[in-house]
Amino acid sequence: MRQEIIMASLQKRLRQPVNLLLVALVGGMFCIFRLMAHVHPPSLVELALPFLLLLAHVAFSPIPWQWMSKGGLLRGFIQALLFNTLWVSVLLMAIHWATPFDAMHRPGPPPLSAGMEPGGPPEMPSKPWMEPRRSVPPPFLPGMGLGLLNVAFALVFGWITADKEATEARERRTADLLRQSQSKALQNQLEPHVLYNALSSLSELVYEDPLAAEDVITRLADLYRMLTTHGKADEASLAQERRLVEAYLAMEQMRLGDRLRVSWEWPPWADEVRLPPFFLQPLVENAIKHGISPSDQGGELRIRCAKEGDGISLQVENTGCPPSENPGKGVGLGNLEARLALRNQAPSAFTLKHEGPWTIATVRWIARPVP
Repeated sequence: MRQEIIMASLQKRLRQPVNLLLVALVGGMFCIFRLMAHVHPPSLVELALPFLLLLAHVAFSPIPWQWMSKGGLLRGFIQALLFNTLWVSVLLMAIHWATPFDAMHRPGPPPLSAGMEPGGPPEMPSKPWMEPRRSVPPPFLPGMGLGLLNVAFALVFGWITADKEATEARERRTADLLRQSQSKALQNQLEPHVLYNALSSLSELVYEDPLAAEDVITRLADLYRMLTTHGKADEASLAQERRLVEAYLAMEQMRLGDRLRVSWEWPPWADEVRLPPFFLQPLVENAIKHGISPSDQGGELRIRCAKEGDGISLQVENTGCPPSENPGKGVGLGNLEARLALRNQAPSAFTLKHEGPWTIATVRWIARPVP
């Protein structure tokens, strides 16, 4: 698990534009200073050195601090010291051994030996101690000063970066838990709301048709069981959502009779789509409560599911009484909008409009990561 977290954090750091811009700016400044201080143009490896070191710091320095779980600060410091010393040494040695090969291919005349003048034979030294010294090949290990500086920088930079990322991860987890609790509270709000409306419909039916009311009571028990299971889930398939809506419509059909005419446009793939529960049921309930039920002639109810770009849309259309000019949102639709906002959906994810005799409510769902 820690390996997955560390790898995800490493990839995120290397993709962040701020880190890449910092590497480019600081590395560019070092290159400018190097060009100003050298008589001969520096090699490509020398120019690439600051960029490679800075990029390696961004990638590797926080890893040992992130690997530390409960060992304490001392253990984290020791493993960070060993890890950073290892990768700094390996990188500097690789650059050190690549530099002479690159330097041999620099353009320009070879340097003059002591006592040699351009265009003439070398001047013989008069005394042995005046003989020119032979060039000594560079040592195997890179400069200790540069290595120690990078190790010290890696310790400080890695600890600061790891602590910052850990704080951000805790804040994300806290925000995610808060979002989940708020969403769950909103879902739980819908369960009694649906039952209250069903009981209200039942009270009307008791006086009009007692036998049908008895059947509705049985269906109400089934609806309550479905609501209990459906409301506890963070996600549900549209097949489950449709069964819940069908149970609700069966009760309303017994109350409204021929005044309620329902049609479905439901492609086969829709049943497998998963999304948060109670996205379709509030649309259907609102269409019946405010459109079809108040109308003496009743109305038609069309329920559609379709693909829309990289998401899906659920659409409920109804005839009957048109919505008022400034319709207030009840518990169901207000709850739906709040849950869409919690799940990082666009403000236009829910729309309610009137076209001719039809009132059209649409929910658009695009799976987005929660910040």
